[in-house]
Amino acid sequence: MTRKRLFFDIETSPNIVTSWRIGYNLNISHDNIVKERAIICVCWKWEGEDEVHALTWDKKQDDKTLLKKFIQELNKADEIIGHNGDRFDIKWLRTRCIYHDIDMFPTYRTIDTLKYAKSGFYFNSNRLDYIGKYLGVGGKVDTGGFDTWKKIIFDKDPEALSHMVDYCKNDVVILEKVFDKLRPYSKHKVNYSTLRGGERWECPNCGTPNIRLSKTYTTSAGTIMHSLQCKDGCRSAYSVNNKVYMDWLQYKMINNI
Repeated sequence: MTRKRLFFDIETSPNIVTSWRIGYNLNISHDNIVKERAIICVCWKWEGEDEVHALTWDKKQDDKTLLKKFIQELNKADEIIGHNGDRFDIKWLRTRCIYHDIDMFPTYRTIDTLKYAKSGFYFNSNRLDYIGKYLGVGGKVDTGGFDTWKKIIFDKDPEALSHMVDYCKNDVVILEKVFDKLRPYSKHKVNYSTLRGGERWECPNCGTPNIRLSKTYTTSAGTIMHSLQCKDGCRSAYSVNNKVYMDWLQYKMINNI
């Protein structure tokens, strides 16, 4: 069974605006925009693969070709994972796609590790860098500060752009590792076992039949439910109804397990 999980991150440019003064509490209108913000680079990897792919805007700092190519990859995924991806990355992609008249699906099956962190845990910080370090899987690399963005945007410095891509790639690697740590403690969104033609009682994440019963309980309506957990490496916990549970017991009896 092959899962199609895509981990991704984007790096963006700021709006370039005119302003007659600087300081706090400024009201800068959209009429002051000289150049619209765009996507500098997008990096992604498929779950279980080592290679991290990258696309950058072109020499004219146009992100149209980048978007065309990346959306083709995005559309192949069963699940799309990002950190603050629902609120930031996906909306950024959609906003730039509509600008360039590039088709995107209206909805994607997404997993936002920021939402996982906020809803299920009480980390001191929900930033990817902090969570990665807290969980012992690594942290972000230094961007070089706003000077890196200035070199990319105004000087078109290829070394600065390359550094930005490396920064983005590292984020994707950390993202997958953080997701792997958070996933056993979070509800699954896609049942990969049934998606690939397996049994409903098999592990929804890795598809293994090597599972165990954790407990039996009833809903408020009186429906009998069973909590199962994967006994293989993924450790996913999930619930099935009584009929599916009985199918599992029959499988065990037939196979003498």
